[in-house]
Amino acid sequence: MEKRVSLRDIAERAHVHFTTVGLALRNDPRVTPATAERIMAVARELGYTHDAMLSALSAYRHRNAHRHAGVIGCIVTYPPEELKTNVTERQLLEGITRYAHAQGFGVESFQINAPDMTPARLNRMLLTRGINGLILTPRLPEPGHMPDLEWEHFSTVAVGYSITDLRVHRACVNHAHNIRLAMRKLNEHGYRRVGLVLPYGIYERSLGIVPGTYLSEQFLLPPKERVTPLIDHTITKASLGRWLRSQRIDCVMLSAFPLEMLGWIRELGYRVPEDLGVCLGQLYGKTEGLAGIDNQMDLLGEAAASFVVSLMQQNERGLPAYPRSISVEGRWVEQSTVRAMAARV
Repeated sequence: MEKRVSLRDIAERAHVHFTTVGLALRNDPRVTPATAERIMAVARELGYTHDAMLSALSAYRHRNAHRHAGVIGCIVTYPPEELKTNVTERQLLEGITRYAHAQGFGVESFQINAPDMTPARLNRMLLTRGINGLILTPRLPEPGHMPDLEWEHFSTVAVGYSITDLRVHRACVNHAHNIRLAMRKLNEHGYRRVGLVLPYGIYERSLGIVPGTYLSEQFLLPPKERVTPLIDHTITKASLGRWLRSQRIDCVMLSAFPLEMLGWIRELGYRVPEDLGVCLGQLYGKTEGLAGIDNQMDLLGEAAASFVVSLMQQNERGLPAYPRSISVEGRWVEQSTVRAMAARV
């Protein structure tokens, strides 16, 4: 049986201590780039391969060695008191906190656009507190840029696509899955002309995936059955009414301002669900009475926290040249705003 190459074998050939080899193979910044490159070259020459099972066993044996692993910073663009009414953000933060605590990390939020905050000041605060893992929560109220930090010091994951100017790892809602799931469920209810109402801000927040998936589903239908979505910067009761009539909609999928638009639909004379079904492409806030897709923001928070912890453990700092994304699928929630599903024969 061929002898496995060990860290000590690499250390002997590279003329360093074996602990230095371990640090270099984990991309630890305490090893100089020149030394790390030399160690990597020796490891390749000797045919060293990483043993994932041994690493997992080591992590298991030392799981209680350091009860406090550090603090993860949540960078937000809203004042703390908004969490009292913003159910979606509160669920996200709860998921982040739950996973972080299970891994021994604390969580602290920082409002990057607070009146007295500057990028330089926030950088100092984070580095002084030893925070090197960041989660960028969705930008509110509109998509846009993120004030610039010294990203090279941090392992960073953004939630969603609303931060538009950074090449960054992301944890995202699986919009494509969710739209297809909603369309399938509505078809099972007997709806054939399902229309999408989409303010332009949601287009940006979803990277165009929401309308793209909807239109691809429409393209598969016969031409006479296709529906043109209502996508605009400003949607009014009048424009909504004209669109419902011209497109002969039998169920409408909302994506923003659901309670306001539901009120408009009723004021336009439609009975819900007798005349028109109504669902929400992403349930959030006080929308318990609406059918639609639950984005499962708590699971999204857990995914973001898991992602940033893995980056920190691998010492992956800075903005990546080729960002990676993970996504979380939503689930369908049945409510009385869509008609009862026809009994199967």
